[in-house]
Amino acid sequence: MVSLPNAVWRCGSLLSALTVLLLLGCDGGGKPATSTQPAAVQGPPPVVPGVPMEQRQRPPSQPRSRGEVAAEAVPATPAIPATPLVPAKPLPPRSSESVAVTPLGIGDAAPPLSIATWVTGDAVEGFEAGGVTVVEFWATWCGPCLASMPHISELQKQYGDAVRFIGVTREERDVVDTFLAKEQREGATWAEVITYRLVIDESDATNNAYMRAAGQNGIPCAFIVGKTGLVEWIGHPMQIDGPLEAIVNDSYDRAAAVAEFAAQQRLESKQQELFSLQREEKWDEALAVVAELQEELGPVPGLMSLKLRLLTAASRSDEASTLRGEMVESNWDEPQLLNELAWTTALGQEVTAADLEIALKAATRAAELTDHADASILDTLARVYYEQGDLDQAISWQEKAVEYADGNASIKDTLEAYRAERDGTGSAEQLLEGGATVEVEVR
Repeated sequence: MVSLPNAVWRCGSLLSALTVLLLLGCDGGGKPATSTQPAAVQGPPPVVPGVPMEQRQRPPSQPRSRGEVAAEAVPATPAIPATPLVPAKPLPPRSSESVAVTPLGIGDAAPPLSIATWVTGDAVEGFEAGGVTVVEFWATWCGPCLASMPHISELQKQYGDAVRFIGVTREERDVVDTFLAKEQREGATWAEVITYRLVIDESDATNNAYMRAAGQNGIPCAFIVGKTGLVEWIGHPMQIDGPLEAIVNDSYDRAAAVAEFAAQQRLESKQQELFSLQREEKWDEALAVVAELQEELGPVPGLMSLKLRLLTAASRSDEASTLRGEMVESNWDEPQLLNELAWTTALGQEVTAADLEIALKAATRAAELTDHADASILDTLARVYYEQGDLDQAISWQEKAVEYADGNASIKDTLEAYRAERDGTGSAEQLLEGGATVEVEVR
């Protein structure tokens, strides 16, 4: 299967995507790990539903068992009150983590911001009554963080003075300045793309008061502080659109968010057990744990995706195909969930023609729901056609994806690879594999 090299852009293009995704760890020193596999923070990486296949490293010379592959494909993720998106990079340890903190959850008063350096934008004092503030934690070395930044910038433009976005990093000023001077896309630096405030938390006071207090051990992670100064939502910034809109418009259901957050925490409490079961290839036991969670929590987003991952890893193709069909029907009006399902199916192992038909149905519906204007979804649709062997349709849809790709080079490269295969000047699979150097493809 082809592994496309457009991880960072794709995540940033999701907008308000409600999709289940991935990206992975760093070492304990706060730098990206060279491996595409997640680094353990404390113990093995936790289980996350719906991690696409292409997260995995290129096949090593020594084969691994299905259990090892399944376990290694699981990244760390923050607890978020909805379907997990790109799992977060673990934060590097700091000595200040021994400092006692007051637990923080949805509905609690937002801790004051303790910021020493305001890198971009004017400094602000506290939270404005009647205003909304988003406090988002990031780092220059964190791929998912960088992928989220253009989207956060668009939201800042959209909401203007109604919402203040503040990006908090623990890095040194010169590191941040160097990052801002780099080119984000052709003809534009990060400093020109980012429209919101960036700050440096030199003492870790803000990280402790928010991240540690809320039990969040990975970035990116955003906190929405509502009009009354309470924390209204905690989660991945690529999933912030819906909650933010509801909070701004005074239509937010905080009680539902609290319940969803609690459900996610319950899922996380089972991560260690599921990880061990996957590693030992005890598929029946792992699936039984998922069934228990479904009975206990109800239709929590992500559980069906987790079950599908287990069935796929266990090579239970018939059961996996049946579940894929059920997931398409149950998410018929959710374009990003359909997109995720189509993408992971198309790039999956041991995928049948029937599976690809399900993927095509999901991708086609997702494209319709987004008025054929979402580059990520159009790229998925093209990819499904490519996997089916319909190169003409793949090229046609990839051309449309390029129209909405905002100059993304990877989307263009994919189109050229398809065309090269059509013209007999190369293999799309070989071309794309040869140029794929990113950690993982994210949807």
